[in-house]
Amino acid sequence: MEKDLKAKKEKDVTTAIELVWESKQDLVDLSNQNTFTNFILNSSYETIKKAITQNLPKVELFNIFNLSVIIEVKKTHYSSILEKVMVLFLEEENYEECSKIKKLIKKIDENV
Repeated sequence: MEKDLKAKKEKDVTTAIELVWESKQDLVDLSNQNTFTNFILNSSYETIKKAITQNLPKVELFNIFNLSVIIEVKKTHYSSILEKVMVLFLEEENYEECSKIKKLIKKIDENV
């Protein structure tokens, strides 16, 4: 069986993911791939931006539907996730997006 990652947006908020693997090592390898981690960080960023706009106390980031697992994050953790996303954008030298993230973090810190 080939390692696979399929995703789609549900209700414009939660990202649905299906993880397909044959061994535990397949999952470890997937978690170490830049493509996968970038996908997770970018998707988290988009979802958290919407959650901040809607002033949600928590948000579902991912639904790993074939494992019946939902990854949910409380508002108090939005900033720490955004900090990790900002590292990704710094590596990509996307300073405009970093500036937007800093503003979001400031907004969160003022409202928590």
